[in-house]
Amino acid sequence: MNHRVGIMLLFLSFSLFGNPQENVDIQVRTTQNTLAFPWAGGLNACQFGRIDLDSDGRKDLIAFDRHGNRLLCFLNRGGRGEINYVFAPEYAKFFPKLTDWAIFADYDGDGREDIFTYSKGWAGMKVYRNISTEYVDFELVVFPYLTSWQGGGEVNLIATNADYPAIYDIDGDGDLDILTFGVLGTFIEKHQNQSMERYGCRDSLVFEKTDHCWGRVAESEEDNTMFLDTCLFGKSLIVNGKSFRHRGATFAVRDLTGNGLPDLLLADVDYPSLTFLKNGGTPENALMVSQQTQFPENEPIRLASMPVPFFTDIDNDGIDDLLVSPFDPNPMACEGKESVWLYLNRGTNENPDFQLYTKSFLQNEMIDVGKGAYPAFTDCDGDGLTDLTVRDFYGQTTVFKNIGTTQYPVFEQIETVPSIDSSWSARCYFDVDCDGTLDLVEGNIEGRLSFYKGQGNDFGLVSDFWGAVDVRDYSSSYFGYSVPSLFYYRNDLLLCVGSEQGKLFLYRVSDDVVFEEVSFLWQEICLGMPESFGMHSAGAVADLNGDGVLEVVVGNFSGGLQLFNSNIAVSQGVEEEFAGLFSVYPNPSEGCFTVEGTGVLRITDVLGRVIMEKEIIDSEKVALPKGLYFVTLDGKTRKIVVD
Repeated sequence: MNHRVGIMLLFLSFSLFGNPQENVDIQVRTTQNTLAFPWAGGLNACQFGRIDLDSDGRKDLIAFDRHGNRLLCFLNRGGRGEINYVFAPEYAKFFPKLTDWAIFADYDGDGREDIFTYSKGWAGMKVYRNISTEYVDFELVVFPYLTSWQGGGEVNLIATNADYPAIYDIDGDGDLDILTFGVLGTFIEKHQNQSMERYGCRDSLVFEKTDHCWGRVAESEEDNTMFLDTCLFGKSLIVNGKSFRHRGATFAVRDLTGNGLPDLLLADVDYPSLTFLKNGGTPENALMVSQQTQFPENEPIRLASMPVPFFTDIDNDGIDDLLVSPFDPNPMACEGKESVWLYLNRGTNENPDFQLYTKSFLQNEMIDVGKGAYPAFTDCDGDGLTDLTVRDFYGQTTVFKNIGTTQYPVFEQIETVPSIDSSWSARCYFDVDCDGTLDLVEGNIEGRLSFYKGQGNDFGLVSDFWGAVDVRDYSSSYFGYSVPSLFYYRNDLLLCVGSEQGKLFLYRVSDDVVFEEVSFLWQEICLGMPESFGMHSAGAVADLNGDGVLEVVVGNFSGGLQLFNSNIAVSQGVEEEFAGLFSVYPNPSEGCFTVEGTGVLRITDVLGRVIMEKEIIDSEKVALPKGLYFVTLDGKTRKIVVD
């Protein structure tokens, strides 16, 4: 196949060791401001933690997004009363692989936050101890699951992927206890840490179930109704003859009334709010005496489903604030664009006064189009500059116009285009067979690709299983959500295919029935490219700043983008391979340039459209408007920037 260089145009319709992002500095602006960390990747359903990442003595911020199991690190650079966080992706590699949920809590009292997280496949939780010294480091200390002494033996302390337990010093003795719902009912179990009782220190994880009805409160198995002063064991088991409560809840424990007793914030699956339960008992025997179904009272939380709260000092004033985000394991049960609510505490830790500050904390400093982000590069307005379009899961398009130059791109969000189609597909337009007409490659839910040959203003189906590409992961889903894009690398036409599982597949396009998978080339193209990008990955590749180095933009289900730069100083492999065979100068050009060589000259724009085609002898002078073009002479291609 005689390939030439082209630029991909994608449409979606609905019918610390050399982090690769560190070397890329491409600004993105909105109508309000320049984004501080545009390429952080978006946020959907987050839990938060505090760890000193850079050993400067102050706690930095960790965000764990369960939609794709993505961990984002932010360095705290704010002064007293100031919110200032710097995205630091280079620290994420030092953390263990986390799944579904994580709680950052210092169980051994050494001042370093440890990690309690879901143990997939075991319906329990595993624990990593923080052993950081010069750099962040963890060791696995509990696996496959944490146990608790119950009924005469050590039993798995049940924790599902849909339940977020409370890990807190409930009884005030210095070690961390655990609250969670019982597996057979609607009562809250207390698993008391026996570390202080047995050893006189808090560095152990030895638990015993000491209360099957903590707080004397019960939750209805029908909805999120709470019954106070209710401890009839087994009551919930006989309602409507059901044996299990509805699945999914989040806990947070905190003294919110200043009486020295731990109160409870509770959320339930399919419900948007937090219920505040006031503890009016004693340190030994908790008793919930009142409930408030709208919290905070002045501007209540209302998220898509099952909010999870986190208390920490965000603005560095010494008083803990409140962060809230959805927890529902269903990827569709989240706000998308406004899914991290920050309430600043204008009161005290003992008597808080939470005032809503923003519904998009951190999100408002990154590209985040909601649920799903499918990027494409194209020249939207014909000014010769590469623009960026991003579609979300529902087909709505956000356009980022390049208002910079070919060497220094700056993207500015200018508009959002409404959805047109109702069924899911991902379309990539590219002149695959080099006949001067754009062809169509379409991904689908099944994870395969269809190829349509361009025929004037129409497309004819050639194959509905193009290259035998199938990106489904049958161990986790029967769907694939394939998202294609095409680009040239070292004179090979490569096919990038995003997937539901988050992997970015790479294939070498050929005339063969089955394309060769060459995903290993990602590490050659971009050193440090991760194996997975969360959920619903989608990639776009181009030389954004005209320096001969490829950039890769990858979207995910959290609605954001990540930007990676190439390791090679060669644009798509053609400049180096054919240097000296013919010349194009000056490059960049101010409008006129010369092509030296003999043969058939063809010049195309970034969309693959033929601007000029003629036979030349020795040389040809060319005048073109501002833009990026590809000059081909007898099948050999070079790039020219007219600026």
